[in-house]
Amino acid sequence: MTHLSSVLQRYLPLVCLLLAGYLTVLPAQAGVVVSGTRQIYPAQSREITVQVTNDDKKMPRLVQVWLDDGNEKQTAEQADVPFTITPPVFRLEAGKSQTLRLVYTKEPLPADKESVFWLNVLEIPPKVDSGEEINQLRFGFRIRTKLFFRPQGLAGKPADAASRLSWSLLKTEHGSELEVRNPTPYHVSFQAVALALGEGMNARLNQSDQYEMVAPGGIQRYLLNEKVGALPAGAHVQFSMINDFGAFLPMQAPLLPASN
Repeated sequence: MTHLSSVLQRYLPLVCLLLAGYLTVLPAQAGVVVSGTRQIYPAQSREITVQVTNDDKKMPRLVQVWLDDGNEKQTAEQADVPFTITPPVFRLEAGKSQTLRLVYTKEPLPADKESVFWLNVLEIPPKVDSGEEINQLRFGFRIRTKLFFRPQGLAGKPADAASRLSWSLLKTEHGSELEVRNPTPYHVSFQAVALALGEGMNARLNQSDQYEMVAPGGIQRYLLNEKVGALPAGAHVQFSMINDFGAFLPMQAPLLPASN
């Protein structure tokens, strides 16, 4: 306890700064790297492990980890999820790794579909007390990755879920939108989506669109960056889904006629 207190005191100025507002960035910009872009927790497993590595070969990091239910503004103290993580706070030496243990605490979750949570890894670089870097500003970074809790006995296979999606084109007051419906018990995440209108012609989504995943039994709509009139023969949807291993798999699907 004494050692941890001394570590926290050393990092306290940056901790206070981060409490005023978290910064979410790409893992490549941070010193700490999380193994995998998503984690799968089979319901029958006693625990799963996640490896966290400090890629900075010179400086240590103080790391805090927690899970949230999708509210990215939740802090570790506010989060209320049916999992425990050990260790929740630790010092990660330069070039070293730490294994996290995630344990499901058995509070009831839906048994007929996946549930999704988010793993947060907040890294705080050390305060520099002297030397050339005394005037350098150092930032803390938070990485958020998805954790899918997968019950036993779900219908179908996760890898087949994307092929069962149904797509249609809608005309709304906002313009043309692609609507996707997911009849499966699995979440489907997208890396890219586009409406293919002909050879070499794609009506892509607005750049601000985040390609939100579609939940089990759920519906998502994606605004196109141009209005679409009559559909030519052979119009279809091209998309790239993200599988359990974080790989991007290109796919295409037929499109239902436009509707109002």
